[in-house]
Amino acid sequence: MYFVTGGRAGMRPMDHSVLKCCLFSLLLLTVSAADPPSNAAILASETTPGNASNTANAGQAPNTSNTASTNQPSNTATSSSATTPSCTTRRCLASMLIAKEALSQPQSPSCISNISVPLIVYETLSVDTKDLRFESHLQVMLSWEDPDLSWDTSVYHHDMVVLPVSKIWTPELHVTNGVQTTIKHGNKDLLVHSNGTIEHMVIMNTVVGCEVNLYNYPFASDFCPIAINVWALKGCGMFLNFGNVSTTSANRGDWLTENVELDAKGGRDDRNYLWVSLKMRSENPFLSLVLPSILIIVADVVSFSLPLGGGERISFKVTLVLSFIMFLIILNDLLPGGGQCSPIIRKHFCFCLVILVLSTLQSMVLTRLAKCGTLWPCSLSKSKDSLLKDTDNEEESKSDIKASEEEKNTALQKVVKFLNKMAAQDQKNAIHHRFANKVDLICFCIYLTVLIVYAVVILYFSFGSQCKINQLDFWS
Repeated sequence: MYFVTGGRAGMRPMDHSVLKCCLFSLLLLTVSAADPPSNAAILASETTPGNASNTANAGQAPNTSNTASTNQPSNTATSSSATTPSCTTRRCLASMLIAKEALSQPQSPSCISNISVPLIVYETLSVDTKDLRFESHLQVMLSWEDPDLSWDTSVYHHDMVVLPVSKIWTPELHVTNGVQTTIKHGNKDLLVHSNGTIEHMVIMNTVVGCEVNLYNYPFASDFCPIAINVWALKGCGMFLNFGNVSTTSANRGDWLTENVELDAKGGRDDRNYLWVSLKMRSENPFLSLVLPSILIIVADVVSFSLPLGGGERISFKVTLVLSFIMFLIILNDLLPGGGQCSPIIRKHFCFCLVILVLSTLQSMVLTRLAKCGTLWPCSLSKSKDSLLKDTDNEEESKSDIKASEEEKNTALQKVVKFLNKMAAQDQKNAIHHRFANKVDLICFCIYLTVLIVYAVVILYFSFGSQCKINQLDFWS
């Protein structure tokens, strides 16, 4: 701005500073117009993140071609991330398999699931000879396939995974001839392979009704079945494929588990059973049951050496009979039960008791015979003796009267007659004793012969004779 003073143009000092500021502002405007990216950067640094995103969206909206070319590689990245699993850990894989809820039997096209039983570990717990049952413990290894639980090992780099048994279907076993059976899982988890194969173990405690052949007790041995099967109906269900069987703790009380085998009745796949061979250890029953009865019989045989008179033999034999009866009452719980093949030891005890009673009665009769010479009851024999004694007294009285009349009787004749009567009585008693002893000897020989024959018969039936029982009649 110019001021005219006195017809001469001139500038004030303040006007020069204003001019310099105007020139500097024009220079800045020129530089900013020539360099727009720097200006955009300055604006971006001064704006907030939300404003920056809005500015970016506003700036990309008109440039459609650039946006399309930019989205092509991002779509490719998205498709490649879709083929890659979201997680690769075992826990993530287990969660994925559990989410399938495979709680039903695997449905194959043939409607049949083959359950493999590679191993059974068997153990006999007890044998009840009273109720004819035996209890056993089994550890059953199971293996089956479920295609729905398989996975691709190229995606999930794990060959096996552990799943809770409550979330996966497991086959249910049952014992056909079982009286009481409890089945529990050996573990809360099971093992699943990448091809869908599942491995698991169950523990079974079962009480089986088996009519054990006790005919030769205490030298008994028999086979008992444990029918292990699964559900199958009208061509659908499951079938078991058995492998090996092993035994543990073969000795249980008085019974020994000799062998355990797998078999199927009639070759049918739905009638499988374990054939358990049992044998009784006869030492304890023989010592507690058979040996005491033998010793009592031997004592009864030796008692024949006691004299018939005096009552010692009779009292001893009565003591043996009472002792044997008490022995049977005390050991009644140890005797086995009945059944189709009743134990021969029951007949043995019955014979022993009968032979002891007969021996006691025989000794009583012979004692009476040795004393009185007759088998009549005491009252009849006493009346007969009194009658004879009265007759003698009458004769004596008559003879005394006659002698008194004739005065021929003397004291010496009376003494001689008394002595003759005593001698005759002693001779008569000796004859009775000799006869009773002869009868006693004959009875002893018969008694001993009967015992020898019985010993041979009982040994034959104990070891040479057998009783047959159909243990598979529950399938009849």
